[in-house]
Amino acid sequence: MAQAYPVVLSLLAASPPDRALFRAENLVAIARMPSLAGRREELAALLLEWSDRGAGPQTGWLYCLGQLGFDLRDRLIDPDPAVRLPAALAHEDDPRARELILTALAEPPPSGLHQFALVAAAIRIATDFGEIATAACRVAGRDSWTGFDDGWGALVRFALPKPHGTHRPLTEPQRALVRALVNNDELWDPTNGSCGLVFTQAGLPHNRSACRRLAR
Repeated sequence: MAQAYPVVLSLLAASPPDRALFRAENLVAIARMPSLAGRREELAALLLEWSDRGAGPQTGWLYCLGQLGFDLRDRLIDPDPAVRLPAALAHEDDPRARELILTALAEPPPSGLHQFALVAAAIRIATDFGEIATAACRVAGRDSWTGFDDGWGALVRFALPKPHGTHRPLTEPQRALVRALVNNDELWDPTNGSCGLVFTQAGLPHNRSACRRLAR
């Protein structure tokens, strides 16, 4: 993949504004490879140029810069939450960032920031599922079935690291999550094997009525 870096870099440099952020995200993913550590500074300079042009949401450009290791701690106190949040994701060890991330999980992310990044960060910094249960239920209630891997599915796996069973009853936070899943019409196509696998691994039936009974 490192061989693709110069090609994608040239595509970003000459990109139409409406494609620039998409290409930047792919380029950043490549640049995070250890063998390309020496190329990140030039990429960060290019990202800053695009950000200054106003091509796409500022949130997305800041997130890309954070992924490259760019220091964004001065943005943690920015009055705009769409600026503070990508800065928080870049500095999870900062107490201010922790609070921003856990608070933001409850709402849809700002334009330019993918939900999976916020979910993953919240899971990493939460002491346990109970700490993010209320926000996680909101994600589970609004997410599409495609979140089986890094959206609602990741939250189910965090909430139920050991499968539910007869001798392992659901806690109240876990029941609240199951109730949120039950209320989401997107998740109950019986032919959707990806959704079904999440439920199976958690020890839950991929059956809406059965899960409704469990959540009572």
